[in-house]
Amino acid sequence: MKSPVHILVTMRKPELLPAALLVFKTLRTGFPSAPVFVWGNGLEPAVAEQVAYGAAGRGAAFHNLAPVCHDAWVEQLVLHQAQPFWICDTDVVFFDQVEWWFEEEDTELFAGRLEPTWDEPWSRSIHLERLHTALMWLNPGALRAAMLRWCREEIPAVFHTAQVPFIRQNFVPMRTGKLLYDTTAGLWQAGWGTPFTAQQNGAYEHLNCGTYADEVSKVPAYRDMAAIHRAICENPEAARGLQLQQNEFYESRRPAGMATNTEKG
Repeated sequence: MKSPVHILVTMRKPELLPAALLVFKTLRTGFPSAPVFVWGNGLEPAVAEQVAYGAAGRGAAFHNLAPVCHDAWVEQLVLHQAQPFWICDTDVVFFDQVEWWFEEEDTELFAGRLEPTWDEPWSRSIHLERLHTALMWLNPGALRAAMLRWCREEIPAVFHTAQVPFIRQNFVPMRTGKLLYDTTAGLWQAGWGTPFTAQQNGAYEHLNCGTYADEVSKVPAYRDMAAIHRAICENPEAARGLQLQQNEFYESRRPAGMATNTEKG
């Protein structure tokens, strides 16, 4: 059975609308026939109308939600969905189909593109290694069981009120700076998850920070990001090879002494 796809559309400023609509240009290349649910993130009526039009043009259902944080939205899907599902960002470009990579009967807990630990200059934090949520398949029932089992086995009973950042974003203060458990980083750090293969990664590209490129572009390290995003929104084919540039950037920002997951093995 094909897993449904959930897309949360966030738009902070009118000039970011192209990134909010980008995925619809190639959505059915990635998901030719899977059911798709598009959720507006508290969108203004005029914007919601454009997003609804884009969704309808790809045979997707649209519903405008009250404003919600992306990580909270992902957590609610994991906690309440019955069957495996995909999440997909709006700033994704597909070059090949992905919908049959995983099926309802598969035993994986979740899967996504591996993002290494890196020193992120805009938030001035160390992003811990995770599977990126730009395109991710999640098996919610199995994940709920795994999270419950981990808490029972790893946390002493007297600490029963302790919070575990399996899915939600969490900043952890340190004397030397801060760590960021970005969305779903806790799931990966707990030892779960299946990284996409090189072939799977080649099926799509993702524009990092698409919903807030205007903000991160104020940092010198990202000075070209907004221009790159504009070019890709005009011509999605221009996104090919973007992940190679992103990987080179991550490597240049790797904190000293912190190995990647592949190197640990």
